[in-house]
Amino acid sequence: MKNIARNYIRLNDILNKIFGYVLALVMAFMTVIIFWQVFSRYVAGSSLSWSEELSRFLMIFMVLIGSSLALRDGKLIAVDIVQDSLKGKVRKWVKVITHLISIVFYIILFVYGLNVAEKFGNQVAPGTHISMYFIYLSLPIGGLLLLINAITCILEEFIGKEEVIEKKE
Repeated sequence: MKNIARNYIRLNDILNKIFGYVLALVMAFMTVIIFWQVFSRYVAGSSLSWSEELSRFLMIFMVLIGSSLALRDGKLIAVDIVQDSLKGKVRKWVKVITHLISIVFYIILFVYGLNVAEKFGNQVAPGTHISMYFIYLSLPIGGLLLLINAITCILEEFIGKEEVIEKKE
């Protein structure tokens, strides 16, 4: 059972690394688009009609994917005064229960995100002419990635991060 959990965690680490690179590329692309928008508006005197909209859509994907990576690294904003005051098994179980409650939200985000994507998929964004299905698809993708990373965090609580790192090397 521990082997399956370790393999799941390793697979999730690879997936997170890939999404980390994707986020870096999206950020670079978004920076170029916004720079070009500002340049064309103030130097060339004309504006790109699609750049702001595309940047907004990319930012939505970045936030949802980035939040899943932050969850895995323990970098999400949290009120952890109670957790810091606890020790040992009680602290571990509070972390696990917190992740389990969050998993309920991630499942809701996934299910309702798919529902919204299907309902409004026939709409088209005015500036980019991209189907809104792909934009709303960011909700279930983000929910799924958050779910996967929350499960990984729970598994690490039971296996121990040190053991996963030792087996990796």
